Amino acid sequence: MANVKFSAIVADARGAIGGVVFGRGGGGAIARTNVKPTNPRSSRQSTCRAVMAQLTQYWSSKLIEAERTAWRAYAAGTSWTNKVGTAASISGLAAFVRLNTLLVQAGLAIEKDAPTMTGHAGQPTFTFTANPTSGTCMIAEPSLPFEKAVTDSRLLLYIHTPTLAGRLRPSGNKRYLQLIAGNSGTPPTFPLAANSPFPYLAGQNVSITAIFIDPYGRIGGDYTKTVVAAVP
Repeated sequence: MANVKFSAIVADARGAIGGVVFGRGGGGAIARTNVKPTNPRSSRQSTCRAVMAQLTQYWSSKLIEAERTAWRAYAAGTSWTNKVGTAASISGLAAFVRLNTLLVQAGLAIEKDAPTMTGHAGQPTFTFTANPTSGTCMIAEPSLPFEKAVTDSRLLLYIHTPTLAGRLRPSGNKRYLQLIAGNSGTPPTFPLAANSPFPYLAGQNVSITAIFIDPYGRIGGDYTKTVVAAVP
């Protein structure tokens, strides 16, 4: 793996070009040889592929043309950025799959209708504590725009594998943790307990990433919070 120093011509690079993969690590921009990994065919990997195939088939066989047109209009009317922060465009199918992959992962029904407003949702913040004895994370009430008393205000939580104290970046390996769903009839109560699928020790970093979906069906940005596991 080699470090890369960009010139005034190239500001950033991500992804593969020929036999080289560009990215960014803790020390800055990096480039490495593009080595095709073996396919472990893990259960989680197989599940993700099955969901993608299911949603693609659903798009072509279950949605009527008016619904597909609405998704295309939403995608065209929303500003998108790629990994290096430049303007990009995505298809209506990609927007449909992007939202519904999250919903299916959380055990929710597939949403056929495109968001009724263009644009993206906001990005709530939150904090939590991580108890290494019980393996439980206690989630404090998230900030706006998440609203616990509004139905279809949803926050999906993903937990990363624990890392050693002092590491600045969370592990790239994460699993779905829990859905926090607003409800105008019975709002969730906080702090909310979530049981980690990863064991962790006192003093380790525990990171949770949240993705917000607003009542219009729009997805917000990722927000990641890291705490040090400690016995209360």
